[in-house]
Amino acid sequence: MTFKKAVLRGFLGIPLGVFISTTIGLIYSLVYGELMVVPPVDGATTPLKAYVIQYIVSMVIGFVFAFGSAIFEVDKWSIAKQTTMHFLLTSIVFLPCSIMAGWVDFNLISILVYFVIFILIYAAIWFIQYFSWKSKIMKLNKKLREK
Repeated sequence: MTFKKAVLRGFLGIPLGVFISTTIGLIYSLVYGELMVVPPVDGATTPLKAYVIQYIVSMVIGFVFAFGSAIFEVDKWSIAKQTTMHFLLTSIVFLPCSIMAGWVDFNLISILVYFVIFILIYAAIWFIQYFSWKSKIMKLNKKLREK
């Protein structure tokens, strides 16, 4: 995949990032019975400013995760290198975005808890994807051997 295609994919990820962020806020509001349109954001003096910050952060996250998915299409890299590069890209961007959006407090304990949760979620998604693709490849190889 070319860099240009990866950037295009990143732009296509922007609406997905906003959708996911909005959906999480809606689910939170439904579960806790209070309207959580925008979490509190340090430095935001009004709910509108906080909403704009969260919206922009969600756009950045959507872009980075979609752009970063192209890393797994660099065929000359091993799966270990692809995973390491993708993890570094997403975690380096996601932590500051999470702090800016007010999702994570800027203190050592919160950041450590964030990294533990991020790593667990990342690993779970990675293993699900890995075994899903492995199963598809095995089925495809079986069909090819039968012919």
